[in-house]
This record gives sequence, C-alpha cells and structure tokens, in this order.
Amino acid sequence: MRSTNDTIPAWELAPAEEEMPAKTGRRAAEALLREHPDAMLYAQTGDGVIVPPPASLGVEGYPVLATEGRRGLDLCLAEDRMAMINAWMCVKREAVAEARGRLSSDPDRWMVVRMLDLRKTHGVLLTVLWPADDAPEADGPGKTDTLAPATPRFCTRKQDEEGNVIDCDEAYLQMFGYSLEEVIGNPTFERVHPEDQARVIEGWIAAVATGRVQMFRIRMRRRDDSWLWVDTTLHNFLGDEDQPHILAECIDVSAEMVAQEALQDREELLRRLIEELPDGLLHLDSERNVVYHNARLLEILHGTPALDRVRPQPADGAEPRQPGPTTPPSLAELTKTLTAEALRTFDAVLERTLKEGVCEDVEVEASLPFAQQRNILLKVRPLQRDTGVVSGVIASVLDVTDDARARRELEKRAALDALTGAHNRASIMDAVARELDESSETGVIYVDLDRFKSVNDTFGHAAGDEVIVGVADRLKAAMRSSDEVGRLGGDEFLVLLRGVPNLEEAMRAARRISESLRGTYRFPGGSFELCASIGVAFVEDPAVTAEQLVQRADAAMYRSKEQRHGLPVLAA
Repeated sequence: MRSTNDTIPAWELAPAEEEMPAKTGRRAAEALLREHPDAMLYAQTGDGVIVPPPASLGVEGYPVLATEGRRGLDLCLAEDRMAMINAWMCVKREAVAEARGRLSSDPDRWMVVRMLDLRKTHGVLLTVLWPADDAPEADGPGKTDTLAPATPRFCTRKQDEEGNVIDCDEAYLQMFGYSLEEVIGNPTFERVHPEDQARVIEGWIAAVATGRVQMFRIRMRRRDDSWLWVDTTLHNFLGDEDQPHILAECIDVSAEMVAQEALQDREELLRRLIEELPDGLLHLDSERNVVYHNARLLEILHGTPALDRVRPQPADGAEPRQPGPTTPPSLAELTKTLTAEALRTFDAVLERTLKEGVCEDVEVEASLPFAQQRNILLKVRPLQRDTGVVSGVIASVLDVTDDARARRELEKRAALDALTGAHNRASIMDAVARELDESSETGVIYVDLDRFKSVNDTFGHAAGDEVIVGVADRLKAAMRSSDEVGRLGGDEFLVLLRGVPNLEEAMRAARRISESLRGTYRFPGGSFELCASIGVAFVEDPAVTAEQLVQRADAAMYRSKEQRHGLPVLAA
C-alpha cells in the first residue's frame, strides 16, 4: 500500500488548509462522491477518532462506515497501516493525500483512500474510499517477492575466473526460473540487484585473489523480474586440473527477509506512533540506564526538543560529518530539572518498581529555565519477563501544570469565604484542628458584631456586605502574620492564634482586635458605630478538640455581649 500525491490530477488537489473555505471543502467532497457513486466515507477528529460527518458537509445519503469511537487506522489490514500513517501525516501537512489499501472487513479488495483536511471549515478530516481498478504495483526493484518461496531452496552453480556460468544444477534453474541456455556462458553479476553489486564484486575479487571462502547476502533477479534474497557462499576451485571454477552455493532466505521487512515495518509504525504521542516516554533497563526516550520527553522536562537527535551543520566549505551513533543521555541529565524533593520521590518509585514490580503514578514538580514551575505526572510501569523478573521500567511523563493550577484554584475557592476572602467555616475549623495536633500553645478569638442587624434593616444588604468586608480587613490588619481569620457565617468571625504561650498573650491579642473594630464605619449613604463582642479560649487540656475550643470561646463571647462593653472575655 502506498501513500503519494504524484498520481492525483492537479485539478483534484485541494488548496492548503488555511485557504480552504467551507464551500470549497464541501465542493471537493461532493466532486469525489459524484465521480465515485460506489464510494464510502467517514470523518475523523484531529487525533484520528472516527465521528459522525457534520451536517455542514452535506453528505447525507452516502454510505458511512458506522465505526464511531474507533480510529481510522484500525479499519485497514495490519500490513497496510504504514501507508495509512504516511497518508495521515501528509494530509495534515498538505490538506490532501491519497493511499491504497484493504479494509480488514474486505481483505481481498483494494480501495483508493482519499483524505481531505477540513478541520478549519467543518471541524473534521474527511476520508472517502472507493474500489480500486487494480492492485498497486511493487514499489521499485527492491521490492521482495512475498509469494511462497520456490522449491528447492538450495542450489549451486559453477563460474569461470571471469564470472561466466559454466555449469549449474537443476535446483538453480527451478529457483530462478531460467532455462539452461539462458544461464550457460552468461555472467551472473548483471542479475544482481544494483544495490548489492558492489558487495558481490568485492567478494568475488577476494575469493579469486585469496582463495578463501566468501559469504554474503544479496538479491538476484528471477526470470519473472522479481527479486530473490539468497545467502551466497563462494569456494575457489580454480586450481582444479579438470575444470577450474568458482563454486557458488545459494540458499533461499526470502522468507526470512520478508519476516525482517515485516518486523521493520512494525518497528517503524511503533516509532512513528511513539513520536506522535503527546506524552513523554522513558525506557530504563534494570540498572537505570536510559535505553530510549522520545523527543516529547525533552520538551516536557527541558522545554526544548531532544538535542542529541540534532547534529550540528558543518561550516561553509567544511567536509560534512559522517553520521555516527549517539550516546543516550543519562537519567540524571534527563531529570535534572526536577526539584530535589521530586528526585527523591522518583528515585523511591523506581526502587519499588524494579524490586517489587509495582505500578505507581506520582505527581512531582520541575523547575524549567526562565523560572517556569511545572507539575509533572510520572506513570511508572515495570517491564517483566515471563519468569517474573523485572528487566526495566517504562515511564510515561505528562505535563499536568494546567490541571494542577485549576485544582489548586478550586481547592482555594472551596476553602475561602466568597465575600471576604477569609477562610470559610469548614476551612478555619480544619486549621484549628491541625494546629491543635501540632501545638499546645493555641488559642482562638470568637468575634460577633453588635447591632449589625440594624445595618441591613436601615441601609440594605449591600451596605451590610461592605461592613462585613471592612471588618475582615481590620481583623487581618490587627492580627499577627502567623494567625489566621475565618468567617463562621453572618457577622461572626474566628481568629486562630498560633504560638501563644499563656493566657495573658491571648488576651493581649484579643484587646488589640477589639480596639481595631471600635469606631465609626462610614459608607455611601450612612455610617455605623462598630463594636464587637469577643470571647477568648486558650488550650489548657491537651485532649481538647477544635469544636470544644471554639464552643468555649463562643460561650465567652456571649458573656461579653451581656456586659455590653465590647471587651474581651476569657473562657472559664
């Protein structure tokens, strides 16, 4: 199966994606469907998932492959998928691509597959398929014959010192399909694949000059112009008095080469799929050496593409450097942007995965260049042999910074009072409980505004809200930086005192808060004389709970309200 634009007539080529208006894309689809009344179609999202064609395309009435939720790649035979991937990558670059292949539901029929990129106008990539007139031709002289190998699979021939055939066995004629007259007296070099001729000549010269056995793997042309892979061994018998010759033994290895080509195709498919993934991938062996990483990993962890994949260009006039193997970076180099805590966490996860074969997901932080703080999700999975031995790990690396930021914002909103920005009731109670677990030098101040109902009744709820906001601001200004304030509801507030060593220090903080709330509060339309009843509770019993401590402060606040002086009262 092949992917190419060379065979598409110029009038059929769609304009580039940014130049394809809605009408043009629709007309291109309509033209294809008119020309091929037996065509089928399906639409895909940008990541290849099949979806119903949008109504804006106007393709109602044409057969649609009812495979919503699957990927277009899954519709074709496995051996045709590489061409589909090539076409998919091509259509994203050039807005149109064509390939040929067979559906897994109808493997005996070849289909023409035309892809149109209509994402900017209709939100999808449209694929139209119709039966091909004939099967695609082999891709050039290097295409290996995939038919069942000929029988027999071993043959011999004799050649003189100049390479001309002087004799061959019947197996040679059967394997290559020639008659004896076509072989005798002719050299075999001209039947060797052009890419392999240098190897044959080098081996031939060495066999003649040194007398040593020479072995090589080459492709030789059959009578039907197909190519057969053979392992060839040359023996020097030029010293034979009766018939000086070079004996060539050939073994048919076409089945092995077909398997190798299929394996290479699968490896190429896997490589391309991995490089297209939005996740970074890291493969480590059992000693934590880096076996593989994709380019996306470097983009996530370093903010740049994989530098070891890019070779510097030679200066003008300089000889180009010969390509050579690149050394994979170390794990330390790849993870150098992780924070110290993140590295300790990742190291512990790797240890457990390699020793126990467990799967773990962990979220860590990375510090990229230019002060970029990123949240990274690491999904670590063991690679285990059939014996259960862990031979390495695979780590999937995702940038979840936006998700983490959104999660923190939601947590913040859930913990804060929407009007004042102080802690809400649940949040301040949690803070008191945590402080009691960690310290015995803890106190709370319960604040309740006096006569606040008259503000809402006289000036309205908007004015009341403004007073509440002002009270919260005054509380924040009067308390220490280590303390926290929360709104319990209505006009009631709670201040958490951290690190207060005795009752006197707690009462001193309460008097400071009381003084900050006294006085006239003015707002558009009127003014209000602020005064608050205040109750103070200090930890004396180590086993006291947050609810009990706040209840004691609440009771003290009511005694303060009964006194009508706005002075703090200490809980009994």
